[in-house]
Amino acid sequence: MHSPRSLSFVVAILLPVVAAIAYAVFWFVMANRVEAGIARWEEERRAEGWTVSHGAIARGGFPFAMELGMPKPELRRGGDQPLAWRGEFLSASIKPWAIHDLTFRFPGKHLLEIPAGGKSRLMEVVMRDATLDLRVDERGRTLAAALNFAGFDARFPDNGDRYQIETARLAMRRHPMDPAQPAALSYETDSRIERLIVPPAQAGVMGQEIALIASLANVMGPPPGGPTAAAVTAWRDAGGYLEVKDYQMSWGKLQIQGAGTARLDAQLQALVHLDGRVRGGDALIDALVMDRQLTFPEALLAKGALFALQRPAEDGGAPYLRLAISIRDGNRLYLGPVRIARLPPLQWR
Repeated sequence: MHSPRSLSFVVAILLPVVAAIAYAVFWFVMANRVEAGIARWEEERRAEGWTVSHGAIARGGFPFAMELGMPKPELRRGGDQPLAWRGEFLSASIKPWAIHDLTFRFPGKHLLEIPAGGKSRLMEVVMRDATLDLRVDERGRTLAAALNFAGFDARFPDNGDRYQIETARLAMRRHPMDPAQPAALSYETDSRIERLIVPPAQAGVMGQEIALIASLANVMGPPPGGPTAAAVTAWRDAGGYLEVKDYQMSWGKLQIQGAGTARLDAQLQALVHLDGRVRGGDALIDALVMDRQLTFPEALLAKGALFALQRPAEDGGAPYLRLAISIRDGNRLYLGPVRIARLPPLQWR
């Protein structure tokens, strides 16, 4: 007959073993479900006309995470506006105790074919690091997403245009829609881009490098179904627009902060109107002289007016000028009446 002490000893040994076995079974069951979910997503995309391919999926991460590694992933869609993406490696991971939070990683080299001007353009992208964090509900719908990347370097081989970004974060959070209020808030967005370098043709008067672009904005109205002309047209026509709560840009010595709205015009291009605070106006005037938009006598008058109209900062910082900031007239960026750059057009498929 076993003593109570012996039974306790056996139970103390067996319980961790049983728990470890149960956890291992749970891990493999969940990994199977994630892999089945990926297969289901692929079939849905194929039904929509996409070609989906990749190398053999490898499992890993046990015991603290479930990771699926996918070499050479590729998405391709033909038709009048072909679209394609090919990467080096894609991994998806979740924690067994947080199955509604997914993380995708896709650093390295990417090749994209994107429609532009009625033709397909090739873009070569290299990223030092790239992650996409998703939070989904029980039905697989996205509730929140955050895209982070670093060391972004994109080049168009057809004309040599090159775009570089040191770090960027683009995040959104979904709000439940009320059918009785179709123009209500549907998404909150938070974006931040540091050290953006654009091609010389798009540099504007303050140079090629923009140190910071950041914004907090609300998407008003029923969210668009995707980045297609039909979807964003329906969103615009239903009263959709962006409520820009805060916008910041640091471009050379020019610093801009503002708030306002952003809409789409009849050609699905940006119409932005912000009430802004502008610092570094004297540097902007000098740049406009260099760009031959202002003569030297006009610059002297402008600097005199700038000095007279500047307001002292409430926080003791540098004085600022209150100006309207707008994007209009075919993606031209204005400070008050002065055009300082032309932005690339928005492309919709």
